[in-house]
Amino acid sequence: MKKIFWTTVFWLAVILIFRWYLRWFDDWLAKNVSSLIWAQTACVWTSSTSQELLDQIKAMQIQLDNISQSLTTNWSEGNNPQVLWPQTVKLFYFNQLEDNKLPIAQQLNSASVLPIQRVISWSKNIIEDTINSLLEWNLTSEERTKWFTTEFPNEYFRLMSSNLKSDWTLELTFNEVPGFTSWGSARVFILRAVIEKTAKQFDNVKAVKILPDTLFQP
Repeated sequence: MKKIFWTTVFWLAVILIFRWYLRWFDDWLAKNVSSLIWAQTACVWTSSTSQELLDQIKAMQIQLDNISQSLTTNWSEGNNPQVLWPQTVKLFYFNQLEDNKLPIAQQLNSASVLPIQRVISWSKNIIEDTINSLLEWNLTSEERTKWFTTEFPNEYFRLMSSNLKSDWTLELTFNEVPGFTSWGSARVFILRAVIEKTAKQFDNVKAVKILPDTLFQP
């Protein structure tokens, strides 16, 4: 019993140290790993033989080894483990209500293109995935009641590629859909604005170039 007591004290210390260590990476992971270790340690108190105690310790060691291997892999690939979880991004859409507050001569203004938050899965190209989300996701009923509007999705309009250049200019290449991007100057202006403002939310994007150059023409 004395051996079990000191073993439990040891693992409680491991919990505290390991939670402190993982908190630098991800608080969610730290809490869940600690809960796992705590559950395993609690089982030790009910163990009646030394073999059961050894089995419990072995199980905890396997879990710790798996987590350590995962963290090592993420760092070796140049990824911060904290950003492997879903991320919150902004999608910009035209808001008719805000636009109506402007003088008539100033309406259909880029200032009326406002953000809506979305949570998307982690990816290696967060900018491109965010633009794809802008093109593909519909507005919710609540957002529509707040007078957000969008011309997306269009089943034929797609982002073909993205290229962030060394001068921080983001090149976005789309396919051409006859009529979709050339229907009135005001509409074309808003289509361009929602894409540009969505892209510029990222600190490393200072300018946006939409290709082909003839895409958004009235």
